[in-house]
Amino acid sequence: MRSCILMWKYPQMVVLTAVTAALYATAYIALSPFSIDLVPGVLSFSIRTIFPMVFGILFGPAGAWGLGIGNIVGDLFTGSLALGSVFGFLSNALLGYLGFTLWSRFGPRPAQLDADTEDAPAGDRVRPVLTYLAIGVVAAAASAVVLAWGLDLLGFVPFRVVAVTLAANFVIGNWVGGLLYLLLHRRVRAMGVTWDEIMDLDQPPGRGPRALLGTALVAVGGIAGWLVGLQLGGSDLLTPVVGVAFVAVLLGAALL
Repeated sequence: MRSCILMWKYPQMVVLTAVTAALYATAYIALSPFSIDLVPGVLSFSIRTIFPMVFGILFGPAGAWGLGIGNIVGDLFTGSLALGSVFGFLSNALLGYLGFTLWSRFGPRPAQLDADTEDAPAGDRVRPVLTYLAIGVVAAAASAVVLAWGLDLLGFVPFRVVAVTLAANFVIGNWVGGLLYLLLHRRVRAMGVTWDEIMDLDQPPGRGPRALLGTALVAVGGIAGWLVGLQLGGSDLLTPVVGVAFVAVLLGAALL
């Protein structure tokens, strides 16, 4: 979380925040009329969800801030701006934030990504893919709980109605976005505009007890909160019980 505050000292990160916000808002506005039916009449896929985790991993805290701001701008121009947009900001920013914090801790180091992997052992090629997919699920569940709980709390949409759609969109978006990441990461790194190059970290983010605790809180809060919320449905227990999961996700994110 400290990086999200320190980034404002770097002019390039501020510019990246504005660029990410503009790109995401444009994708939101331009792609809102279009969706892909996964289950006709029941579940559709919003194309813009392929961007958050990729922007987060590439641009770090600038990506996270930009995604949240871009979502607010998108809400404004599509007529969706309301009190629920606060939770939309948190949810989209969280997708990017968990993307870069978890990937920087548990994914391969930049030098490994840039290396030629053709002669690498099969395990070294498969492990990053599995790590990315797992992070995609954790980030999706946590972000879905934040937004679905917030909308239910405000009385806009019942948790059960929106949670499944959100989680499905976020998981698929994060996974499909992996292809976009493969296309972009070497090009963006060659330009010197990835967040870890700009912020010039003394050492790469570690995997110590604090990071492990934060990851556990985010994962358990997100996945358990989503599952329990679906079971509770319209029960009076939903708000306080899933509220605990909501707090766990935010606390875990703060520890990363």
